[in-house]
Amino acid sequence: MNTSKLSPNLCRWTARIIGVLMVVSTLIIAIGEGMPNPVTQPVIVQVGFIALALLIIGILAGWRWELSGGIVSLLGWCLFLLPVIKHSPRGMNPFVIVLAVPGILYVASALLRPYRAEPPSA
Repeated sequence: MNTSKLSPNLCRWTARIIGVLMVVSTLIIAIGEGMPNPVTQPVIVQVGFIALALLIIGILAGWRWELSGGIVSLLGWCLFLLPVIKHSPRGMNPFVIVLAVPGILYVASALLRPYRAEPPSA
């Protein structure tokens, strides 16, 4: 077995599986609870909505563009940290930490993949 391909593939597929579970869970909660109008929410909640949207966009984009999707997902996670750290009495909890996992794994997969200097020969 070629272990040089194992690590990027393991990171990629783990990110995809965890990411899909997170996106589906978010959609189920949004449908079940009903989506509030973000414009009528306080600014901190609006920031949370933008952060969650970036997380989801990054996770979905990571299926095609791992590095870009991972970076967008991590940017959304960082934005999500602002209200959590500022307003949560408990600080970061396991749920907030798990939100970063798909983005980290997408970036790791992209960085672990061997770089090809020349295009593949036909």
